[in-house]
Amino acid sequence: GNETITTGATAGNITFSGTLNGTTAQGQNLGLTAGTGNVTFTGAVGGGTALGDVTINSAQNVLASSTFVAKSLTQSAGTGTTTFNGITTTGAADAVGGAVSLTTAGAISVSGGTITTSGGTASAAGQNAGDVTLTSSGSTVSLGAVTATGSAGTGAAGGTGGVVSVSSSGNTTLTGATIDTSGGTGTTQGAGGNVTFNNNVVLSGNETITTGATAGNITFSGTLNGTTAQGQNLGLTAGTGNVTF
Repeated sequence: GNETITTGATAGNITFSGTLNGTTAQGQNLGLTAGTGNVTFTGAVGGGTALGDVTINSAQNVLASSTFVAKSLTQSAGTGTTTFNGITTTGAADAVGGAVSLTTAGAISVSGGTITTSGGTASAAGQNAGDVTLTSSGSTVSLGAVTATGSAGTGAAGGTGGVVSVSSSGNTTLTGATIDTSGGTGTTQGAGGNVTFNNNVVLSGNETITTGATAGNITFSGTLNGTTAQGQNLGLTAGTGNVTF
């Protein structure tokens, strides 16, 4: 069933030293409140059976050392670092992809694996992807690959891509991967999701960002730099959307 674990507003860690699974795919929700303590997932989460909606209401540090599969993932508050080694919230059959939203005052790193929020396989109209929102109010963000694509329609329109929005007080580092928010194919292709960086961005590797062939803007609101002179390539595809530096 749905589970809630709280250590209150003060110190008290929540630790899962092994794997963590549900009993029916995306059927069991998990709510965690660690106050000023840490939340740690050592083994794979949802690797056998995906969890439902996972909510982290408070924590100092959050660490998921292995893969993480759930219907959706929300961290609403934190004071320390948040680290995930990939997050998957792909929708079930004929269901939208789940949102991923991480908010903390510390650094966020999701560079060890891919964030995947794509819409589920559709028997008719394509399903929309979930949005990805990463917010570090007092530090930096390190981001690898993101796949937030709408699913293909079957005799109908494709689903829309998810919106990717990154905000940090320090730099956001793109580690050299692909961010794809394309809409799904179908009788008409779904719109791509906007990709927005609300802060300064540094490339540490070659980066590709695409919103597909349809609408979907790519926006860099701060400065944009490489790490070595003329060493990092950047490829952008915005379809009928805009690219803004």
